[in-house]
Amino acid sequence: MGLLSLMASQPVLACSYDGQFNNPFAESYPGALDIAIATREAIDAQHITKPQRLAGSKGLARAQWWLTLLNKQWPDAVAAESYIYLVDSQLWSKRQMDGLTIHVPPPENAQQVMLLSEAALGALINNELSYEQAYELQIVQAVTQ
Repeated sequence: MGLLSLMASQPVLACSYDGQFNNPFAESYPGALDIAIATREAIDAQHITKPQRLAGSKGLARAQWWLTLLNKQWPDAVAAESYIYLVDSQLWSKRQMDGLTIHVPPPENAQQVMLLSEAALGALINNELSYEQAYELQIVQAVTQ
């Protein structure tokens, strides 16, 4: 009983890096499925490169690194306080004036959210395409929900 209550008190931050199965056809956040489909189309059309699949702590470490670079390279791309959501891994990050916090719960109220896939994130970080091109390909969206 003690273990059960301890587990129940832990925050639920279930992204695919936690070993959680994520159904790629389930829309985890409004617009996420559109991003996933547009990303697949962009990879198939060779507009962007599909990153090597990394699971567990290695995948999380790469995502954290790329998100940190995104936050530094394009500080004005999203509002001063906003969220970034990687739709394929279902990983949430929160951007504030004092920095970026990765692996946070989703927003509870209306916030600006940047939706993108890990492939889109990698393409932006590796200068395969610009923000404008990513928006045109619909592999990045900024929404307020």
